[in-house]
Amino acid sequence: MESLDWPADGGELFRAGGRAGRFYWARGRPSLVFADDWTPSFAELLDAIPMGYTSLSLLERVALYNTGREVRVWRPDATQAPDRPPQPFQLLLPPFGEHGHQLLTATSVVGPALREGRELSARTRGKVLVCQAISQQGWH
Repeated sequence: MESLDWPADGGELFRAGGRAGRFYWARGRPSLVFADDWTPSFAELLDAIPMGYTSLSLLERVALYNTGREVRVWRPDATQAPDRPPQPFQLLLPPFGEHGHQLLTATSVVGPALREGRELSARTRGKVLVCQAISQQGWH
C-alpha cells in the first residue's frame, strides 16, 4: 500500500528537504508530510482518513537514513515528553515489493533510537525514517 494522497500540498516522507514535518499513520498507511505548525480540522481529517476500527497516530520526522548512512537529522534533541505516548520513537520503512510500509517500535530514548534506525537501514540496505510519536487516539 502506498501513502495516503493527503494533504494535497504534502511532501514525500522519505525526502530529506525542508523542516522535520509531521504525518498521520492509520491502517498501515502514512499520510504525506506536512508543516508542524498546521493542524487539519476534524472534518478534513475525517474526510482524508475515514474512521474505522483503528488507531490514528500523529508522528514527527526525527531522522532519515539510507543504507546505514545519515541523510538528515531534523530533531537530534527529541525527547519523550510526559504527555506523549509511552513508545515515543518509531522506525518507518518504505514499501518493498508487494509489502506496504512497516512501522516498528524503537527504543524510548532518542540516541539509541537513532542508532537503531541507522543499523536497520544498513541491514535492509534501504531507507529508514526515525519518527517521534506526538499523539495517538482510537479512530472509530
